[in-house]
Amino acid sequence: MLALSPTDVAVFKRALCAISPLSEADLAEALALARPRELRPRQYLLRAGELATEVAVVVHGLMREHFVMSDGTERTKAFVPEGHPTGSLADVLSAVPSRAFIVAEEPTRVLVANFADTLALAEHCEGFRRYGERLTQRVLLVKAEREYELLGLDAQARYQAFLSRYPGLEARVAARHVASYLGITPVHLSRLRRRRRSEHAVGKAHTTTQTG
Repeated sequence: MLALSPTDVAVFKRALCAISPLSEADLAEALALARPRELRPRQYLLRAGELATEVAVVVHGLMREHFVMSDGTERTKAFVPEGHPTGSLADVLSAVPSRAFIVAEEPTRVLVANFADTLALAEHCEGFRRYGERLTQRVLLVKAEREYELLGLDAQARYQAFLSRYPGLEARVAARHVASYLGITPVHLSRLRRRRRSEHAVGKAHTTTQTG
């Protein structure tokens, strides 16, 4: 069984406190529930059809949450980089077989806890009750923002929103996964990338001309 490392503890504390302030006593109780797990690329934390019973924090690496359509097409819901929680909250709360997959996109270490244990912790810990409320609020806000992007923005604007939300992530994942997150084809994504590079080059040349 893997042991908690100092990095595990530090990332775990930052991840939780980024959502809601917690005392050292609260964090110690939460850490007592956490178990390290190492995942290889393309190894699943959760598969559709399984009961979702765990929540996790990514210590290092990258997870991808996605759905698989009846024709086998993947639709990426979210990317989960270092220091962020994962676990498909909707599936955990529903207590029915999961509809989502959560897979490692690169060598990844997560701290995993049983969701039922975290609920029990929230019942006697005021700090974690507030944490649960704020986490739910954040999930709802992210969901609303994603709905707006997919329904209210064109592909170019969705691509820019992706770059802003996940800086540096584009180089770490396959283009097809970025395209599925944006709701476009890989060919369309290639066009957007070329346009962005072209606009960047024109802007750089304009700046150089002005300063020269």
